[in-house]
Amino acid sequence: MRLATWNIKHAELRGLDAIAQALRETKADLIALQEVDRGVARSGSVDQAQLLGDALGMSHGFTTALQLEGGEYGNALLVRPGLIGNRPLAVKSIPLPGGTLSGEEPRVLLSARAGGQRVFVAHLDLPAELRETQAEAIAVALGSPRGAVLLGDFNEGRAGRAVRRLIAVGLRDAWEDFFGEERPTAPGDRPQERIDLVLLGEGVGPARAGQIVDSDASDHPIVVVDL
Repeated sequence: MRLATWNIKHAELRGLDAIAQALRETKADLIALQEVDRGVARSGSVDQAQLLGDALGMSHGFTTALQLEGGEYGNALLVRPGLIGNRPLAVKSIPLPGGTLSGEEPRVLLSARAGGQRVFVAHLDLPAELRETQAEAIAVALGSPRGAVLLGDFNEGRAGRAVRRLIAVGLRDAWEDFFGEERPTAPGDRPQERIDLVLLGEGVGPARAGQIVDSDASDHPIVVVDL
């Protein structure tokens, strides 16, 4: 199974067609997306997850982090229908701490089941202390890490406190399974760390290979992992 995670920046840079084409070229079976709009004026009030799912022939799910410009903004998941028995994709939304103070933004954890795994999609906030609190909440939501796959934009690298907290509860960085070459993924104009991660729980994998795919359709590259 091929996994991918991508912060698409609500298709602001080159539009949704460019996002769809970049994802199509990865040939991923399961795709986690961050910074996705649904019904938001700035992106034409469309349902980006649904349109991407339709374009790629994949089932889609969306969870709302915040209300914005008449619509919603959050995380999405695209899945090959065969991974979910050709049924609609069911997703659950788990609010994460934060979003109440200056400099914070509401965040949400998407939860689903696909391909025999428990799949979670996250986008952690910018303040470091809040990210650690959000990681704690994710650990609680996961419960046992067995069979869990957590994908997302963590806004910090492997050595960050939030990521270390998630690894401490039994997740591992997929990059370590195949000794992947370390390469930063963000910020887009001056990449410093690999902040777009695929974390795997016991019983998942091992990851056999991975790649970081550049695209001018977003300010993040696509991170791809093969199980």
